Amino acid sequence: MKALDLCAEGLAWLLSDYHAGSRNVPDDTWTRRALKNRKRNGDALRSASLYMNGERYSRAVHDLNRALHALSTPGIDVSLADYRDDALSPLRRTDLLKAASEYQFNIFHPFFRRRLEAVTADFPCTLVGISVNYLSQALCAFALAGLIKAEFPGWKIVLGGGLINSWLSQGCLAADETFNGLFDAILDGRGEDSLASYLGLEPCASVAPDFDDFEAVPYFAPTKIIPYNFSVGCPWKRCTFCPEKAEDARYRGVPVSKSLAEISTLISRYDPGLLHFTDNEIGPVYLRALSDAPPGPPWYGFSRFSPELTDPAFCRRLAAGGCRMLQLGLESGDQAVLDALGKGTRVEEIVVILENLKDAGIGTFIYVLFGTPAENRDTALVTRDFVASHSDSIDFLNVAVFNMPATSEEAAALQTRLFYEGDLSLYREFEHPAGWNRDGVRSFLSRDFETEPRIKGILLRNPPVFTSNHAGFLLNL
Repeated sequence: MKALDLCAEGLAWLLSDYHAGSRNVPDDTWTRRALKNRKRNGDALRSASLYMNGERYSRAVHDLNRALHALSTPGIDVSLADYRDDALSPLRRTDLLKAASEYQFNIFHPFFRRRLEAVTADFPCTLVGISVNYLSQALCAFALAGLIKAEFPGWKIVLGGGLINSWLSQGCLAADETFNGLFDAILDGRGEDSLASYLGLEPCASVAPDFDDFEAVPYFAPTKIIPYNFSVGCPWKRCTFCPEKAEDARYRGVPVSKSLAEISTLISRYDPGLLHFTDNEIGPVYLRALSDAPPGPPWYGFSRFSPELTDPAFCRRLAAGGCRMLQLGLESGDQAVLDALGKGTRVEEIVVILENLKDAGIGTFIYVLFGTPAENRDTALVTRDFVASHSDSIDFLNVAVFNMPATSEEAAALQTRLFYEGDLSLYREFEHPAGWNRDGVRSFLSRDFETEPRIKGILLRNPPVFTSNHAGFLLNL
């Protein structure tokens, strides 16, 4: 088996000297500078020294984005985190099929073709699995499938990944969907299990993940980061606003002893500088295990505001065990809103946890959510004041406007309409019961929330584009 990260490799190809010379690009000072320095900026993002200066870091990221924009073709805009086509929407089945049938017009088509030919010259292939986790990957994934179908007709193609799971679980796709025969199968659930089942094999439950094929990929990071997930699904799954509840995916956790052994194997094999635990939530049982048996390298990931974190000694053990940063979903600073959302957290405990993490030296990336059916302008102001008053304990901040999952229980009880045009949209626009609609929420954020001096200071620290993936490298600034 051979694995490719065509996202990272494709961006490197687009930024390469050879490709840049074949494009007519805008002629302005910023673009000229961005193109001239694209290699230097890319190399800088792979160097620890850049992350010691927040302004230089932000400029390097913005300049790389500018270079990608300049190297994009008319009607297509490529960035470090997105791919947009003015003529095609990844939320329309017909547009995905058009992306496949007209694959040669995709900006990455020359790279896809050359890369597949190079790999299969040494590694004969009969089956290709394409994983699509984000909406920004969908159009390119279907263009890749169209290329394979047309130019490598002997190969079978299977499709899976997080986005595909969401489409299946929310009823956007039928279980037997093949997109007019473009794919031989669509695989639901964990790829490790569904692919083994498709191949008629027993799932292998005793082997640590293998990242050998990604060792030479030029990722934009100053050290090697190894991802690992203790679990799939959400152990809480009661938050009314969350797609996990709407999709009702089963929670499955790896036994603690097995997970610690796998992490040890990964560290021995790859010598990472950082571990990224990719769970929806690092459950308390795993937090306790990490505090009792530190893995070695620093690590970060999502956690709930769980009771364990109200213990300052526990937080200090986590920090001593390598916890560099926790991502925590605050959502609201108003207790009535938290209760209505099913968060299961208490404001007074959140305050204690934020202080404990700050005192222990653990960074915090806090997520707030505005515009839920339970919120109004007054409770939004409570959240603003909460964040401002505890700004000393918040390192980074993610501010989001609520999207209603199309299949959620709340959607059935409210007047809704299409949020995005397309038969694959996972969200619905809705009439807020208190009139707290999106335009009002966005006005509040721009005028009342983001302008608060203490909150503005946090937002200015946020890493552009890479957000939490780079936040841990910027904690000491």
